[in-house]
Amino acid sequence: MKEPFIDLWENKNKPGWHKRLLGVPSYNFYFDIFFNQRTAPVFQNEVSNELTGNLFNVMHYPMGGFHNHRIFKVWDIPEFFNLTNTELTEQYHVKTIRQYPGFLVNLDKFNSVDLYLEQQLSSRNRKNLRSKLRKLEAEHKISYQFFFGKIGREEYDRLFDDFYKLLSARFEEKSMYNRNLLHWKYYYDLAYPLINEKKAVLFVIYDEKKPITLTLNFLQHRHLFSFIQTYDIDYSNYNLGDISMLKHLQWCLDQNIQVFDLAKGENDYKIKWCNQSYDYYFKLYYKKNSVQAAIASFIHTKKLELSQYLRDKGILGKLFQYDKFFYKEQAKKLDDFDWKSSD
Repeated sequence: MKEPFIDLWENKNKPGWHKRLLGVPSYNFYFDIFFNQRTAPVFQNEVSNELTGNLFNVMHYPMGGFHNHRIFKVWDIPEFFNLTNTELTEQYHVKTIRQYPGFLVNLDKFNSVDLYLEQQLSSRNRKNLRSKLRKLEAEHKISYQFFFGKIGREEYDRLFDDFYKLLSARFEEKSMYNRNLLHWKYYYDLAYPLINEKKAVLFVIYDEKKPITLTLNFLQHRHLFSFIQTYDIDYSNYNLGDISMLKHLQWCLDQNIQVFDLAKGENDYKIKWCNQSYDYYFKLYYKKNSVQAAIASFIHTKKLELSQYLRDKGILGKLFQYDKFFYKEQAKKLDDFDWKSSD
């Protein structure tokens, strides 16, 4: 099963010349830590999370895909992970480049949801949240379920199919391309055993038996990573994202989970709910004594720095959004797409 977050340009599947000119082989640190409890061989197996104080061991991704390259990047490295380099990095120069901002809820100093709401939300927002919750529960037969440690295969299959349909409809409404849809089979195969092993959590809000909100989270000790969330657009007037957040915070406190991480990207929802921001980083590795690698690293560094400059200025991600701009072109890939039979 090919991971959608690893692109190491194997010989049998090299990209076109334009990608080789402007890009480099890449590996997503954050996803592999949470999805597979694994990391790139440029880092030691022992990883420290400075937010929660947890020290844990992870496996290595196979070495071959890395040391065959003159240059490669490891991306989505949050600043709160303390990492130690391995001997492999002695063959490389390393550049560290700031990437995206990330946002999280840190519950370290809170013992109740009400206390967090009082500090984080305005009185108007708190009043509106409670009003929407009462309205939802009064007008529908609502129930809430966290699948954590046990989920039946039949219910899991039904929920994941509904999840795909709701996510697809939500992003079609927004005229935005969601790249997770093309990899849905991968996430379907991934999440089921992890839920039963208490390494992932599937949260569902039901109206009777119909799911109207679904969230897939991944857990690493006391750190919960919110990966994908969607809702039924027919229920938009209830502010289901806020209600989902309320239920997640209560569950985190009940489970002694300190961090609820909404990850990278800035939007009004994250700013409203999160009490801590942080930065992600790229690490660009390029071979020592290789002129070709040095030139490629210079080009790619400038590209990454320019992208971050445009984000800081509010151009990328606000005035210009890739997923909106390329929506029509990318959405064609989903025409007649059957996620259940995809690789």
